[in-house]
Amino acid sequence: MTVEVKVSPNDLAGVELLEKYGTALNHALNKIINLKTIKDVHEALYRELIEWFGLSFRVAVDCYRDALAIPRELRGKARPLFRVH
Repeated sequence: MTVEVKVSPNDLAGVELLEKYGTALNHALNKIINLKTIKDVHEALYRELIEWFGLSFRVAVDCYRDALAIPRELRGKARPLFRVH
């Protein structure tokens, strides 16, 4: 998955959100390996993503849905799948 965003030096909030999102996405990927349904994923991750990573409710839902969209074969890899460069 590729996310392309233009960020001005004065827009550090955008960079901070991307860093939080990347960390939250990697957390979600590690957590959902053994979960079977979207309901299970929602129950396991929704509050964690909001409270631990400071994501808004909409971004939290997008985050675990993005994690579910990544093929199962790639979810268990040792290195993070999402990094901010």
